[in-house]
Amino acid sequence: MAPRLGLFLIWAGVPVFLQLHPVNGDEPLPDVYDLPETPTTTPSYTIAGAQGPPCAFPFTYKRRIYYKCTSVNSEREWCSLDEDYVGRWKICSDGDRPKCHFPFIYRDKRYFRCTTEGSAFGLAWCSLTEYFEREYAWQYCDRY
Repeated sequence: MAPRLGLFLIWAGVPVFLQLHPVNGDEPLPDVYDLPETPTTTPSYTIAGAQGPPCAFPFTYKRRIYYKCTSVNSEREWCSLDEDYVGRWKICSDGDRPKCHFPFIYRDKRYFRCTTEGSAFGLAWCSLTEYFEREYAWQYCDRY
């Protein structure tokens, strides 16, 4: 196993220590993991097919609800394979997007498709929950 490297920075007068993770040579990165309580980047794992099982959106991890992939406790975005995280997760790919929740309510108006309403950049988006203002969980839509 490669040794861990550290990097010490001073940014805006505040010392910061970044922990760099080891590099394991030419070993390909796995797609699906079967891990202990906390996801990490260097555990043992099992690969379960090319795409693997689908993400379970929304999922609960350490008493917090996630509506899409997260990078909490990991260098790469991941998702749980179970609604309540029990140690089974996988690295997210482009196909691991949550589904829009239709209809959804935004500013007391019901939407049955993606909208550009309220979008700072004019891009179509959708809510991942029924009431957008409760969780503020959203994503951009592929097409309007």
